[in-house]
Formats: sequence, C-alpha cells, structure tokens
Amino acid sequence: MSRSRRRFLELAGVGTGLVVAGCTGSTDGSTETATSPTTDATTQRPEETETNTPESEPTMSTVFHFASDVDEQNHAVANVANLLADESTDVENVVLVANGRGIELLTESGSEEVDRVRELLDEGVSFRACENSMKALDVDESELIDGVETVPAGVGELTKLQVRDDYAYIETP
Repeated sequence: MSRSRRRFLELAGVGTGLVVAGCTGSTDGSTETATSPTTDATTQRPEETETNTPESEPTMSTVFHFASDVDEQNHAVANVANLLADESTDVENVVLVANGRGIELLTESGSEEVDRVRELLDEGVSFRACENSMKALDVDESELIDGVETVPAGVGELTKLQVRDDYAYIETP
C-alpha cells in the first residue's frame, strides 16, 4: 500500500490494520469470501480472521409483463417456466401481470396455454389480470382461469411490484 493511502486511512480513523476481502468462485457455483489476515501495527503479527465463509445469496422476486396477443402466449409461459427451472437462480416470488390483449392468456376460452398456466399456478406463480383491459375487451372475471387474480390497473401493479417490493421486471413478448 502506498504511504499516502495509508496516511489517508489513518486520518479517516481506519488505522493501519487492513482487511482485504474479495469473492472467489468455486466449481459448484457457490461464492466464498477470501479474507487476508490483518496486521497489528505494534506487533506486526497476523490476527485471526475467518476464511472461506460462504455468502448468503439474496432471494429474488420477478414480475413478467405480458401484453401481446395469442401468438406469443407460448413464449410468455415458457419464459416463466425457464426461470423456475434455472437452478442457478434462487427466485422466491414470480408474478405475471397481463394487460391489453395479454389478458387472453389468463382466460379459459382465449388461452392456448390453459394447462401450462394451471401448472405454473400450482408451482406458486401468481397471475394477475388488468381490470382496465378486461373492461375494454369485455372479459368477465368468471372467464378467467381459476386462481388468476385481478388488479385495477396492470401498469399500476407493475409499478408497485418494482418500487415497493423490489421485483425485477421482465417484459415478455
């Protein structure tokens, strides 16, 4: 370490004992923290430090936005299923918000993916249909696949999930 950097750290109240930490990858995909020993300024002996302590991965939540027509329904549910199948991504909550023509994905008569939507519902995915779009397209709540929720405005729900609940946003075709 340069002398000026050491002096800066001393003035900042850090002292001369330094800990250098970084992430190292492993072959199993986990992340470990490698920490170098600190040195006591008066004795110049390394102090004990922890090494190879696994860092906990944050749990994640994802919201998919679907507003396309029937031609893209398969792609939308495939994106959701692929996320759930990805063992390298620890996702706790998954929501698909449909608005515009996308609400047809969530209806018994307009969906080409009724069985896949039901399977994803069983896996804990939340499907939410925009009431504004339902009204504009004359879709009654009774036409929705069992388990599908409604929200007043799809765009409002997307905003709330991203801002209030820290969901990652993915627009699906």
